[in-house]
Amino acid sequence: MKFNKYKISHYFTFILSGLNYFIAIILKSFIKRKNNNILLFGHKLVGNLEVIFKDKRFNQNEIFFITLNYKDYLNLKKIYGKRILTPLNIFHIFKALGCRIIVASHGIFLHKIIKKLGIKTILCGHAINGSVPKNKNKTIKNFEIFDQVWLHSPYDKKIVKNELLCKTFNLNIFGFARNQVLIENNEKKDELKERNFLNGKKVILYAPTSNRGSKKYMDSEFSLYNVDFYKFIIKELSNTNVILIIKTHLNDSISKEIKKLVKNNNNLLFQDDLDVDYDYDQLIMSDVLITDISTIYVDYLLLGKPIYLINNPDPDPQRELSSVLKNINLPNIDNKKSLQDMIEKLKLDELKSDNIQNLKNDIYENQDHLKTIDRINKIFLSS
Repeated sequence: MKFNKYKISHYFTFILSGLNYFIAIILKSFIKRKNNNILLFGHKLVGNLEVIFKDKRFNQNEIFFITLNYKDYLNLKKIYGKRILTPLNIFHIFKALGCRIIVASHGIFLHKIIKKLGIKTILCGHAINGSVPKNKNKTIKNFEIFDQVWLHSPYDKKIVKNELLCKTFNLNIFGFARNQVLIENNEKKDELKERNFLNGKKVILYAPTSNRGSKKYMDSEFSLYNVDFYKFIIKELSNTNVILIIKTHLNDSISKEIKKLVKNNNNLLFQDDLDVDYDYDQLIMSDVLITDISTIYVDYLLLGKPIYLINNPDPDPQRELSSVLKNINLPNIDNKKSLQDMIEKLKLDELKSDNIQNLKNDIYENQDHLKTIDRINKIFLSS
């Protein structure tokens, strides 16, 4: 959960969590008792964290997930019970800091102090590195604190080494557990479609990047936050067998007006409307991906299906993109006519996957994705 200075509840959450954190660290420095648990920490229980938490191949380990978002905590607790922790409860923090391994998708609060408690820390990542931060030294120092940094692919290592200028002593090309499950579950496409009443439908997955609060981006022609886009796409998909699944970035929210429009239309679905086992099942169900300045296309390459890049403005033009988001050789959607043409080709089964294999080879080389979970388990069981 990112801090939002305009939400009073965030001040309460972060202050109380911080106090509990400090008290628990002080107590842990005197009480050395440890458990054999693995703690997962990230903005949401999605991606690699979701697979490590849910996949039965990790059942030899006692795995917990801690979240700052109290609403998420309450919802997840209903499903997973005591395996879900909140920093608002000091006993939960105390239990969390007794673990032997912390696996994080992003950073860790008071990371250096955590390491002094004898906890091994691992950065499992959430995507291939799509940007080069202005303060490279901060990123380098953050990477170096972790005992291990698990990278997405050989190309990700090139980015981290040559563009972020990180040292390589703790970098490991493990691949992503999320991508192993994506490949394994690809054969369940028909089953997932049937479960969601999409038999015989052509499915477009629209998964753009985060809006990052950019008004220019949110007001743009194909923006998920522009009601006119929905009116246009509803008209285009009316009386067709084409379904548009809308996958918003985890930090973004949609207006009530747009939600009502989607709810009352049979050709549009939000990701939360779907009955799936994993977040990435949406990729499996779809026949084509539309995205913009997002690294999701890199994972979609593993499915060998068509990918289109839509001409949305960069929500953060001041950032420096990494090479994986520059000069991508994929077909573009530059205007409404080209979007209409793409939909027509989909209806006629005429979409092509040109250059998908070449891009896949550039990113992954000869990477064996089906050994990722075994590699992770060996780390867990030997630590």
